[in-house]
Amino acid sequence: MRYILDTDTLSSIVKNNSSVIANLIKHEEDEIYISAISYAEIFYGLEKKGSDKLFNKVNSIMGKLSIIDFDVSQSEFYGKIRVELEKSGTPIGDMDMLIAASAFSIGAILVSHNKKHFSKISGLKIEDWC
Repeated sequence: MRYILDTDTLSSIVKNNSSVIANLIKHEEDEIYISAISYAEIFYGLEKKGSDKLFNKVNSIMGKLSIIDFDVSQSEFYGKIRVELEKSGTPIGDMDMLIAASAFSIGAILVSHNKKHFSKISGLKIEDWC
């Protein structure tokens, strides 16, 4: 099984959330991915904080994860997701739709504590490790 960690899950790892870490270690390293979109969001947060210590910790964690680059397939999934949510009147943020598109593109389960937003996307498999 493949899992894509949402940005909030990555933040939980950085904060040493015991539940997330316990779930993480149940899986092989080659099962765990992050989207380039989450990677961008994490580094935006690091830039805002300006902490070298935090930057080093995050880099250490990121070095163990496979990053899914944004590609044409994800662009197509994003378009489908956005139209579906607009038609149903339940839009969510662009970054969340892009992360969901990443999960769809590799047939992964999205690991997020933000089920409220992601549950609006039909067919998206979600787990909350928090």
